[in-house]
Amino acid sequence: MSNTDYINVILEILQINVFSHLFVPAPFMDSSSCIKKIPDSNGVITLFIHLQSPVAPLVCPHCASFNHHISKGLRSIELKHFSFGSIPVVLVVSYHRYICKDCSSYFSENIPFQFDNRKATVPNVQSALFEMKENHSMASISRMHGLGKNTIYRIFNENIHIPDRFYHLSSVISIDEFKATSDKGTYAFNIVDPITGKTLDIIEDRKASFLRNYFLRFPFHERKNKKVKFIIMDLSSSFYCIMHSLFPHAQIICDRFHYIRLAGQNFIQSRLDACSFLHDKPLAKSIKRNLRLFYKYKKDLDNDKTWYDFHLKRYFTCASYIDYLYTLSERRNKDNCHHNTMFDSLIIMEMLDNYEIYQNLLKLIHEKHDDYKNELNRWLDYIFDTQNSYYLITAKNFRKKWFIPLLCSLSYTTIYKRRTGSYKTSFNNGFIEGMNNKIKLIKRNAYGFRYFYNLRKRIFLHLGYSYSFTYKDTKKGIPIFQ
Repeated sequence: MSNTDYINVILEILQINVFSHLFVPAPFMDSSSCIKKIPDSNGVITLFIHLQSPVAPLVCPHCASFNHHISKGLRSIELKHFSFGSIPVVLVVSYHRYICKDCSSYFSENIPFQFDNRKATVPNVQSALFEMKENHSMASISRMHGLGKNTIYRIFNENIHIPDRFYHLSSVISIDEFKATSDKGTYAFNIVDPITGKTLDIIEDRKASFLRNYFLRFPFHERKNKKVKFIIMDLSSSFYCIMHSLFPHAQIICDRFHYIRLAGQNFIQSRLDACSFLHDKPLAKSIKRNLRLFYKYKKDLDNDKTWYDFHLKRYFTCASYIDYLYTLSERRNKDNCHHNTMFDSLIIMEMLDNYEIYQNLLKLIHEKHDDYKNELNRWLDYIFDTQNSYYLITAKNFRKKWFIPLLCSLSYTTIYKRRTGSYKTSFNNGFIEGMNNKIKLIKRNAYGFRYFYNLRKRIFLHLGYSYSFTYKDTKKGIPIFQ
């Protein structure tokens, strides 16, 4: 192998052959090799590689004179490079310092693979940037790349910039809020396109005045002329008023998860009240323990796998457990029934009545119906006729404010497009809820964010959106042939 090929191979291994034009491997002063494997100042075995540049004609960065300068000797700097496996790598770069004959200014050679006057190489910083796109903390990134925590923070704050989002509103948008930082607004506002699965923007505050000013920057024809057809949201009255005023022709659809959870909370309250009133304490503990069994749709309950109930001292399947509760509710019809047993049967019967109301709402979702409007009205009318205290406030809210959004969520379907393909489903906030979960993981791994700008920047980096990577201008000598 020739000397030139040897130099090119080392530079290619270090991934600085693109940046380096003049710096080549050179032996250390006390050795005949350009590579050393010795402990560093902290006692860690480190691979040191020496690079040096010869005296070359440069351009003075102050007066732009050509080759009118004198070398003032060599200086060296240690640059942290990315590690080879578990061995850290440090580039010992020797560079010349010059004085210009015309303007008497000092300047040094430009090290093209040095990042922004910091003791780190550009490939190492780029590798750290790829780690920022993943869900890694700044401390773990600094340990993996041998850089200080403050260096990683400064790179993130000063060199990475996320441009403002400029986009056209899609026909279907999904909105939600999540807890952000306290410098702008406690809760931020998230806007996504659920059809394509892309985040449109993250807004720093959820206040009505801020949202109105944000959406008014879009053209009139996108907001008023039926460009936005559907808006998917949770059961937030404030968001409903804002979106209805800004997009009067858009149909608002409430997410299924939120009104199912609201009805489920009403049933949970009735179940807890029943457990507190029961005289049969083992039965009360068993009902309280098997919470998730009541959440499931009745026809999806498993009737094959048995499990043992330690409170009732019996084996059950999920379906047989519900049937057992119905059997207990019928004990009041037997003769010579004890008054405590009769009282427990009435309590269980009332709880199962609330259970049937919850199951009828699940039936609207899991099964197809010819007339969803009639079925939803029948479900609400039953609550009003029986004056059920647990569901009455929820039913009034559904009938007064959310009847049309509920009806649209039950009857409307669309096709969601993802990387793996497309599938037909109802309008839902599943994608934006998953995004909120991902944002929570980013905040947890970072141990929280103080400023909203940094949180938004980290989210968009993690989502793979475009960014700009800036460098500082430095007064360094430039080779003439460049």
